[in-house]
Amino acid sequence: MLSNRNRNRLRRFGSRLFFTPRPCPCEKGECIPLKQLQEDQSAIITRNSNLATLERGLNQGMRITMFRNEPNEPNLVIAVGDARYVLDRRLAAMIMVRVL
Repeated sequence: MLSNRNRNRLRRFGSRLFFTPRPCPCEKGECIPLKQLQEDQSAIITRNSNLATLERGLNQGMRITMFRNEPNEPNLVIAVGDARYVLDRRLAAMIMVRVL
């Protein structure tokens, strides 16, 4: 369930729900979109405004590891803790990360 504070940050864009993004805590040039992360690299999520991925646990501050990111594939595979997720590249483009 969403807390009242988070419920106030929800915005609707067409049929999809998004959170109003928080300002990115990184300096300019430090953050990259998740889809640009190389295989076997780890990163920290700095911004994510998509509700579907937030519900999966891809929250700001979570450490992720890229398992598969091949340019000719439409999806990529990441790990968050013990969970593994397949994400569409369009969703991965909206998630900003800071490489460790």
